[in-house]
Amino acid sequence: MPAKKPAQWDREVDVVVLGTGGAALAAAVTASVQGAEVLVLEKTSQIGGTTAFSGGIPWIAMNRYMKEGGIEDSREEALTYIRRLTGGKEPDPALVEVFVDQGHRMIDFLHENTPLRFAPPLGYPSYYGYLEGAKSGRSLDPIPYNLNELGEWGFKIRQNPIFPPLTLEEGGAVGGVDFAKIAERMENNIVTMGRALIAPMFKTLLDRGVETLLETPGKELVLDEEGSVIGVVANQGDKKLCIGARKGVILASGGFEWNQELVKTFLKGQITHPLSPAGNDGDGLIMAMEAGAALGNMSEAWWYPTMQDPTFEYEDRVMNQLGGGRMGPNSIVVNRYGKRFVHEGATYNDMPKAFYQYDPVALEWPNEPPVWMIFDQQLKDSQMIITMMPGEETPDWVDRAESIRELAERIGVDPDGLEATVKRWNENAAKGIDPDFHRGTTFFENLPGGGGNAAANIGPIEKAPFYALPIYFGALGTNGGPRINANGQVISLRGKPIDGLYAAGNAAMGILGQTYVSAGGTIGPAMTFGYLAGLAAAKSEAKSI
Repeated sequence: MPAKKPAQWDREVDVVVLGTGGAALAAAVTASVQGAEVLVLEKTSQIGGTTAFSGGIPWIAMNRYMKEGGIEDSREEALTYIRRLTGGKEPDPALVEVFVDQGHRMIDFLHENTPLRFAPPLGYPSYYGYLEGAKSGRSLDPIPYNLNELGEWGFKIRQNPIFPPLTLEEGGAVGGVDFAKIAERMENNIVTMGRALIAPMFKTLLDRGVETLLETPGKELVLDEEGSVIGVVANQGDKKLCIGARKGVILASGGFEWNQELVKTFLKGQITHPLSPAGNDGDGLIMAMEAGAALGNMSEAWWYPTMQDPTFEYEDRVMNQLGGGRMGPNSIVVNRYGKRFVHEGATYNDMPKAFYQYDPVALEWPNEPPVWMIFDQQLKDSQMIITMMPGEETPDWVDRAESIRELAERIGVDPDGLEATVKRWNENAAKGIDPDFHRGTTFFENLPGGGGNAAANIGPIEKAPFYALPIYFGALGTNGGPRINANGQVISLRGKPIDGLYAAGNAAMGILGQTYVSAGGTIGPAMTFGYLAGLAAAKSEAKSI
């Protein structure tokens, strides 16, 4: 149950924002610029949440940077593209229009009120570039930012140890290797990607005197007798802080992918290996449910086929990683029967959906991870795979063998099945075709080359030694949560807005349903509805608390 109003508040402000990711900071900056007194609460000891840990790309139609670059875009094209992908399964179609209409206004607002700047990454087109309405330039690359501008706070901006300080265009998300530029930026504390998105917004909060309390998770909402949210109870070590919010509380504290009980309760597939930093335990979701919120999109997540280098740790645990190589010509992905079951080059959000397919005859989930990426020496010599660079000696943790059958036996996959699958793959590869799953035909599997083709994506697995790496059920985060309206206000089970309660980002219902439109498909809606929530909360009438 929500907490009761305390006899005395420890703090009173206009707006309390939970979280410090892209949605949270967009909300906090917007509310502050509108004149509200804002307090930000962060659960962990670092700033930026999953956003800082990510590529930091928001997907925004009709943005100012497209126009400056001479790229034409329109509302109709953006909606045509999105609706083709959502297929009418988005939780509230009206919110898709709100996103398209307000996203570019959010970018303009941040451009005018913060040092945050973007550039459309050239040579990085839409994931579904062949669809009507697709456009390059909607995915926005944060320009490099000098972390020294934040003083001591700069050391608290969360970092992803895998991403070098290169922009998306420079190869930051795919293992770019401009060593001279990397060294120069590291020496001068210049950051890119997720950190370059978070740091300029946080600098704005510092300049405006907005306080952020670290290691202070919000745990309970405070409601008055009429059911309005008037505050939040947070934990600060062993101490409880009762913080009154005259205008509202904005939940932007991330998803619930690290809470296995919530994952089992809501998701159709288990997230065994989250790619987000630990701490996304569904605190915002639990508080919203206690306040009577209706829920939406709860069976979905931002899926990702996760891989691991078991020797690479982050925050005292083996780090789940983006992997690589599955789109390469000399590789396939198989289940425990040694059979292919999916187009290996599908987008990272689409490909794992095949993991939770059910066989109603065998009464099982045959593709349940771990599944295996099978490849040969040709691929190892040509592509970076997890942390392995071409030409490097094979680490001990990689399974390998001189024959396909021996490899199958080593990893516990049906040897007859794998031999038959590789034989069929090789026979078709010699013809440059894949009649089973149509490799070489989708846009995402060869983005830099203008779409998939046989040369880039189909090739025999024939040069020993042969290798196998497990792929797990991962996610960038969950994207189900309390239902929201066009102002980011949380909707009750009775269909009415809950006064004083807002949500955005992965702490809210994903407005695009199961769809990931392209790079930035998570952050774009998150920041847009964070901005809208900040506007609405700041403009609301202050309550007597």
